[in-house]
Amino acid sequence: MKLKLGLLIFTIFILLFSTGTVFALTVDEIMDKMEETAPDFTTQKTISEMILIEKDGKEEIREMIMFSKKEEDDKTSTLMRFLSPKSVKGVTLLNIDDGEKIYLYMPAYNKPRRIASSSKGDEFMGTGLSYEDMSMDYEDKDYEKKLLEETDGEYIVEVLPSGEDVSYEKIILHVDKENFYAKKVEFYETGGELTKTLTINKVKVDNNGKVTPMEIEFTDIAENQKTKIVMKETEYDIELSSSFFSIRTLSKPTL
Repeated sequence: MKLKLGLLIFTIFILLFSTGTVFALTVDEIMDKMEETAPDFTTQKTISEMILIEKDGKEEIREMIMFSKKEEDDKTSTLMRFLSPKSVKGVTLLNIDDGEKIYLYMPAYNKPRRIASSSKGDEFMGTGLSYEDMSMDYEDKDYEKKLLEETDGEYIVEVLPSGEDVSYEKIILHVDKENFYAKKVEFYETGGELTKTLTINKVKVDNNGKVTPMEIEFTDIAENQKTKIVMKETEYDIELSSSFFSIRTLSKPTL
């Protein structure tokens, strides 16, 4: 009887732990927890430094200000402007509804230009980031997702973007198991080639478990170029006019 009981316990142990899947969260549960740890706000204002690092180690520091707003349909609109240095001061990028419409304003031309869908993969102002990179929501609920692996410290999730203008065949998220944020994102183009990575080097976690990225590093593997963004000041739920995220705002001297 003791032998049979021991065999039963051993069998249950094997079923529960050797598969590694019984206690794992589903991919939908992981994405829901990521949404729960994201800061709650309707509007946001951020002042940050963008550091461009060339393959020879040369650096250029740009100061920028960005405003964002979460729309009722869960899409986000953003407006970003360079404040310095002089060579890029005033250049402003407007992204409406997760990149459905993108406009670029350059003071030298004094006229906003809409970025065509076919040009969203083009590089933005020597940053190594494309217009698509700056507008894509890789956690989009409509994208197909699959949990590939669970390690001691992270969940590895595959995201398959959909849409005619998407440049990436797949995106891999490395989700932190403690605080549920994507600490690393890998971007693969057609053919399965890893071309870019995004890494969150520093975060701030408040008393409610909300995670705010404080330092982000974007690497263009093909060009051997890095872009680091360091957050300096952040304000939530600021008052913005209903027409703020519009073409009229692009050319205004002050925001």
